Amino acid sequence: MNIVEQVKNILTRYDKHGEIHIDFSEDKENSWGLSSIGDSLVRQDILGNQTRKHDFILYTAFQSLNDYDRLNNSGQLLELALWLEDRTEPPITKITTGNGMIYSIPNGNFQDIIQYQLQISVEYDKEG
Repeated sequence: MNIVEQVKNILTRYDKHGEIHIDFSEDKENSWGLSSIGDSLVRQDILGNQTRKHDFILYTAFQSLNDYDRLNNSGQLLELALWLEDRTEPPITKITTGNGMIYSIPNGNFQDIIQYQLQISVEYDKEG
């Protein structure tokens, strides 16, 4: 299983979301999309063992009829971020999150679905 599949697998255990797509989410409420945005070397030892960092953006769409909805949406992203940071499993050694925020207004109407994003960084070990 590669790192994208493993992070998607971890996310499927979070019980407050719909189906998770790769690289896109639909413009409907509770649609989730995990997009890989890059992988980089953090460090390497003389045996060729590596610690790598993989960055993702998780997109989701929520109803945003009023301030109550938008506050609830931000709370859900914060809850997910905190939940994710406790979900390390080999070869993942660290998960950090940031910038849970509005990404787009697909229909140009704040009274409709609003798409949010959460940035996720995953450090993992890879044997040489």
